[in-house]
Amino acid sequence: MSRSRKDRIEAIKINTVIKLYTLVMLLEGPKHGYEIIKSLEEKLEVKVGPSQIYPFLRKLENAGLLKVESVGEREKKIYVLTREGEEFIKNLLEKSMEFIRTSIKALGPERVCPG
Repeated sequence: MSRSRKDRIEAIKINTVIKLYTLVMLLEGPKHGYEIIKSLEEKLEVKVGPSQIYPFLRKLENAGLLKVESVGEREKKIYVLTREGEEFIKNLLEKSMEFIRTSIKALGPERVCPG
């Protein structure tokens, strides 16, 4: 059985929010992958799988925005933003806020945030 159009749209929205929240959490400080997943599940009230997080973390690492450190006997991975990563996220958030302000002004608050 194929997923409905509504489910596909919801999946796109959730994946976008997951990436944004992941960036914000990393800006707060170093995190384990499992810690990121559990925090996202709590904030979004949806199931978040490793396949939604780890490929994104690898992309950030490959881009030089994130470094991975191993700690403990079991060498648990901790994800830490590089200085470039911190600047990237701060700039992204700043641009996002400006876009949101401009959109609300252009469309009107009642149209963007009804009810």
